[in-house]
Amino acid sequence: MSPPPARRKPPEKATDNRKAIKNILFLLKDYKLKIVLTVVFGIVSTVFSVISPLLIGLATTTIFDGINRIMNNTGTIDFNSLLFYLSVVVVLYIISSVFSYLQSYVLIDISTDISYNLRLRIMEKITSLAMDNVDENKRGDILSRITNDVDSLQNGITQAFLQMLTAIITIIGVFVMMLYINVWMTLATIILVPISFLMIIIVTRYSQSYFLKQLVFKGSLNAQIEETFTGHDIIRAFNQEEKSIEKFEQDNDEWYTQEWKSQFFSSLTGPAMNFISNFAYVLIAVLGAIFVLEKAIAVGDILAFFQYIENFTRPIQQITRVMNLVQTAMAATERIFEFLELDDEENPSDKQINDIENEITFENVSFGYSPNEKIIKNLSFNVKKGEKIAIVGETGAGKTTIVKLLMRFYDIDDGEIKIDGVNIEEYDKHSIRSLIGMVLQDSWLFSDTIANNIHYGKLDASDEEVREAASQVYADNFIKQLPDGYDSFLNEDVDNISHGQKQLLTIARTILSSKKILILDEATSSVDTRTEKLIQKAMDRLMENRTSFIIAHRLSTIKNADKILVIENGEIIESGNHDELIAKKGYYYNTLNTQNKENII
Repeated sequence: MSPPPARRKPPEKATDNRKAIKNILFLLKDYKLKIVLTVVFGIVSTVFSVISPLLIGLATTTIFDGINRIMNNTGTIDFNSLLFYLSVVVVLYIISSVFSYLQSYVLIDISTDISYNLRLRIMEKITSLAMDNVDENKRGDILSRITNDVDSLQNGITQAFLQMLTAIITIIGVFVMMLYINVWMTLATIILVPISFLMIIIVTRYSQSYFLKQLVFKGSLNAQIEETFTGHDIIRAFNQEEKSIEKFEQDNDEWYTQEWKSQFFSSLTGPAMNFISNFAYVLIAVLGAIFVLEKAIAVGDILAFFQYIENFTRPIQQITRVMNLVQTAMAATERIFEFLELDDEENPSDKQINDIENEITFENVSFGYSPNEKIIKNLSFNVKKGEKIAIVGETGAGKTTIVKLLMRFYDIDDGEIKIDGVNIEEYDKHSIRSLIGMVLQDSWLFSDTIANNIHYGKLDASDEEVREAASQVYADNFIKQLPDGYDSFLNEDVDNISHGQKQLLTIARTILSSKKILILDEATSSVDTRTEKLIQKAMDRLMENRTSFIIAHRLSTIKNADKILVIENGEIIESGNHDELIAKKGYYYNTLNTQNKENII
């Protein structure tokens, strides 16, 4: 078996952290009040939480002193003070939990709203992208950005921001309380902090690129899965299941490798921090014993300090654990904004066009999808209002490109396209497209009812108009035979009706739209000869008094065209009506004869 095609390599650079942070701050700028509330709630929750160990230490000292008094027969345990300390601790922990919940609630509200708006922005970007950007991006990768990457960013904001904010506040609060208990033990503890954060910085810089790469491969795999599901019949027809699996496994292996590396390096800090934490316990135990013997501090203070050590090292460990979420979120942010920063389709004019009065003219038009290869070369012709112009030629000759240029999906490199003598670049693109109805070779229907799919051509059309449009293309008969008729639901892949029936529905949709200009790109290629003739009659009625562009391989379907253009390598090699081209006995004549012979055979 031949090896699968080369995969797209992910970028070797790490995430631009400054840009990622800038983008995240941009997303947060509309939530200033809620962020302030989050910080305030976090501070209140943490303050009450860090005071509690001190009170527990006082309670421990009260018990310790009371036991000493009992042993020395000088008194007993001060239960009033003990009960007071413990009651206050319970109240503080309850208040801390309430404010911690409020902090989480507000932060989840922020992150969910950001995710909602980001998905909306990505969807708006998809509908406003320039066509060259649409062609360059795989659907599966875009889907990954709008789902996986947005989810990663949301988790990063919710979990990482919450935990890091709590950790930072806790570290500050605990540090103050530790200073209050004993300066020297505090200094011995914080010596370990620079080592911890240096480790975090080193690991983060080293592992960041792996987080970005795993997202790239995740997007690539999503694209493969989407292609496999939509093209599963082709894969099976050509017995390419093994090759498809092989290609998937290679990218899946790469994703596994990058994810393993990112998780491995980001998790190194956990064991290291445990070692530092345990070392701190030993160090404080020794120093604490010395200070107790010297009666510099109470026994309860040692217990409180041990709790503060845990409260001090735990946030640092917490920061190390959430760094993988932070790195994933920043990598996701880069991919999201990379897509959002793609160029929108330029539409500099707001000048409207509502109808075609005289003619459409192509004057010396040249165009290429890439600068070095021209698809259309110095093309010139004109079409009068109401004329039917057919464009024929071999596959790749540039037939469909001509109508894409008319619809301004792409802007031409040289020449002019005019409607009634006015360059179409002077008009608003949407107003030009509002004049044009299209029926393409590859029919496209939505996962919706048949009636709603036809309605798409004219959203305010009545049910009677929908049925009339279907009747004109002889689709009404097969629709009524379905169990639910016009309310029959087309599934996601629209494979519960035949390809020819799908094409009939798209033609009905175009008839309902009643546009001034019609583009029929191999509109009848997916139906049988008998149905094609019936549809052709309906098309003839539809095209009356409408300017029509017909792209066809079957030359028998365009005999009634007012003008036929024969395109080869982006140039017109013959033009005229059917009889004129037959008389020339050139390309059109020879191709028509060949097709007639094939039909006879």
